[in-house]
Amino acid sequence: MTITQFPAINFNSSFLVTTSHVTTSGAWPKQLTCKVQHPASNSILTKTVTACLPGLTQPTVRPTVRPSVKLLHSSCNQNKFQPTIQLLCLISDYTPGDLEVTWLKDGQQIDKKFTENSAHRQDGKLASTQVELNITQSDWASASTFTCQVSSQGLTLKAHTRKCTDDEEPRGVGAYLIPPSPLDLYVRKAPKLTCLVVDLENKNSISVKWTRESGRSVNPDPWMAKTQYNTTVSITSTLPVDAQDWIEGESYKCTVTHPDLPKPIVRSISKAMGTRMKPKVYVFRPPEEGSEEGAETQGILSLTCLAQNFFPADISVLWLNRDVEVPSNQYSTTAPIKINSSTPSFFIFSRLEVTWADWVQNNKFTCRVVHEALPHSRFLDKSVSKDPELDLQDLCTEEAESQELEGLWTSTYTFISLFLLSVSYSATVTVLKVKWVFAAMLQSTPQTLHDYTNVLQPGA
Repeated sequence: MTITQFPAINFNSSFLVTTSHVTTSGAWPKQLTCKVQHPASNSILTKTVTACLPGLTQPTVRPTVRPSVKLLHSSCNQNKFQPTIQLLCLISDYTPGDLEVTWLKDGQQIDKKFTENSAHRQDGKLASTQVELNITQSDWASASTFTCQVSSQGLTLKAHTRKCTDDEEPRGVGAYLIPPSPLDLYVRKAPKLTCLVVDLENKNSISVKWTRESGRSVNPDPWMAKTQYNTTVSITSTLPVDAQDWIEGESYKCTVTHPDLPKPIVRSISKAMGTRMKPKVYVFRPPEEGSEEGAETQGILSLTCLAQNFFPADISVLWLNRDVEVPSNQYSTTAPIKINSSTPSFFIFSRLEVTWADWVQNNKFTCRVVHEALPHSRFLDKSVSKDPELDLQDLCTEEAESQELEGLWTSTYTFISLFLLSVSYSATVTVLKVKWVFAAMLQSTPQTLHDYTNVLQPGA
């Protein structure tokens, strides 16, 4: 009997879910019991299931062992003296019986099936076999995926292979770059890039190096290691960046090297390009029907905030209670979801849990959305409370502030326009006056010279 315990996952903002899987072979168990202990709540639960239906005769079955399937190939290097590539499918540790092997190319069958007749069974012993397939160099160079599909005792197993290339990265280990959140970028003024490396066997001799396309210096924070539930190690490295450099499109690169990697993993990131679209934000109260009875019993209500039609996808959502920021563990926010439309845009939901006491006191709860397409402060607030009149007052206040701002811009624009018109008029009048005086002087100069000549001549 084999028992596999899977790690717990976050089901929602306040609950976790875990799964245990049991596989039996050999003797047929009549009953199986699952026993769950939860130390935090001092609770123990058991659940028993029947392995076969009552009244049915228990069938006689032979233990079935899951076989091992491996697909090997000859050298990746092309050789004109070797016109074919040999694929070798190794099948081991399976219960002798009806065995069927099928070769696939990009999911399509390419060769007749190999079948092992049931007459070759040897009860009580495990068997092994191998199946070969020769393909041409051109098929191998096409980078197609070849599959050895094995069917035995109701099980179907697959092993895959393809031509190895210099550009392929090592399988298993992955690296991801995460941009700064709009909250850190525009509100807290402390943006950071994150380089996340996952599925490492160990952290020994790991190297994470940051560089900039402009060649300027960088000053990353010390990286942090964490052991996951599956015993793999993840590395997180953060790099503080200048907000203006990021907004202007500076490109950053994270290079990961490790003794277990045949070559470094390189990731690059910069600010996403495209037409900016500001989000529309809506806040929804709890459902009215039955909400008060349930809230009084459980003491919890849920508020929902919807932000939609925004681009790019980078967005931050936080909640405030009476203008004080709510801890992040009291609300949960989905990842941005792409909207199916001709124009690329996204939407997002955020759910806040509030106490019944806070709600009946008419506390004002605010959903604050931070996005680069929003004007001025880069964030937008939408508030809600139990008393609709307070929401109406907030809405009127927002509209009044908006109208006041629009009026201020109108007055400023009018003043600037009149000022420029006045300057233009004065300049025009001045030019005309200078031109008129200059013309008058030119007309009067000959007569003046003639008069002086008459005065200087004696006897005139």
